[in-house]
Amino acid sequence: MASAPARIRVSWWPWALIASAVTFVVGGTLHPDQDPTLPQAETLPAWIGHPLWVPSHALILAAAVLLVPGLVGLLAARPTLSVGARRAGRVAVVAAVLWAIESVPHLGAATESAAAAAGQGTPMLAAHMVLALLGYPLLGLSVATLAVLGGRALAHPLFTAPAMVGGVAWTLAPWLVGPFRVEGASVLFLGGMFLALWIAAVGAGELARWRAAETGRVAV
Repeated sequence: MASAPARIRVSWWPWALIASAVTFVVGGTLHPDQDPTLPQAETLPAWIGHPLWVPSHALILAAAVLLVPGLVGLLAARPTLSVGARRAGRVAVVAAVLWAIESVPHLGAATESAAAAAGQGTPMLAAHMVLALLGYPLLGLSVATLAVLGGRALAHPLFTAPAMVGGVAWTLAPWLVGPFRVEGASVLFLGGMFLALWIAAVGAGELARWRAAETGRVAV
């Protein structure tokens, strides 16, 4: 007599990772660009006052918040990861928390459009820029390291290279755009999309493994 298909308890962390990746990609896609046709004095007020600034950064904030429990759940579910991978994962959790904190003033910068137009200070925007100098590199490098050291145990190797490229891009972007003021370097922020691709692949891969276990194709 054939044995019944294996039953497993489906957890929440893969869904958190997938939701984080999706909300980040949507939020990043909505992110407004600066209008190069405006006079320099009007560029910043128009940018942070853009109608898409709030929905874009609200989604990015949601992505950061979702990433924290997603990574925590991942580490709890993978006790056999190498020491290096687990260290990278723990750093990624801290970095995700910092990213969530940074995303609050990033979103709140929308309230400073009038102040920027009047030549006044924009402390929330400044707080975002300072926190990004630490948070983005920490997250980019830790997730890229986790992707490399975690290897096939976390996602298909096809997704490792994008994670590495995305991690380096996200590390460089805030420094080149901010302190070094490199024109055009803002394109490096698109590296976050590559990180999101790996994060989504980890979550989707775990869901696929569970489905296979449910149908009895693999051992639990």
